Amino acid sequence: MALSVGGGKNKSKQSTTQTTNQTSTSSLTPESRALLQARMAELGGQNYQTLDPNAYKAYESPYQQEVIDATVADIGAARGVAGNEQRLAALARGAKGLSDRRGVYEGELQGQYDRTLASTVGGLRQAGYNQSVGVAQGENANRNQYDAGLQDRITQLLALLAGDRTTTMSGPASGTSKGTGSSLNFGWTGGGGGQ
Repeated sequence: MALSVGGGKNKSKQSTTQTTNQTSTSSLTPESRALLQARMAELGGQNYQTLDPNAYKAYESPYQQEVIDATVADIGAARGVAGNEQRLAALARGAKGLSDRRGVYEGELQGQYDRTLASTVGGLRQAGYNQSVGVAQGENANRNQYDAGLQDRITQLLALLAGDRTTTMSGPASGTSKGTGSSLNFGWTGGGGGQ
């Protein structure tokens, strides 16, 4: 038995030309489209939030009136003590009854305490108002900052969704295919006997 190698000049060449018209359409996937529409609806109702002039009321201290009442009571008590001291001093000087001079002193003392009371209570109310307005302004700024941040996140989402597309191709296209082939033969020759 012997090995035989043979070759042939069996070459083939092939060439094919095909023409097809095609149209390419690219669009968002249905999931991306639904997500985009939901986010766009969120944006539709957003705008800059101005500060409501009455917003401070929600942030007023619930104890402000208690502080004012206690302050009024303290000033009233101090006025009473000062009035008693003034009357005792007048009696020590020998004044009897209600004189014109004593009435002037008491009126002046009353006026001093009334001015002190008015400025103190006014200061307490102003401080409470300023604190409440500061908190309301901070909350307003936080709301607008949140809305701006939400806008940024939606913009980032839109950028991510821009690459999430489905492409559909239809219609004619063209192309050429070429190929070459050759063959080489191997085989065994000879009879099936032993040596």
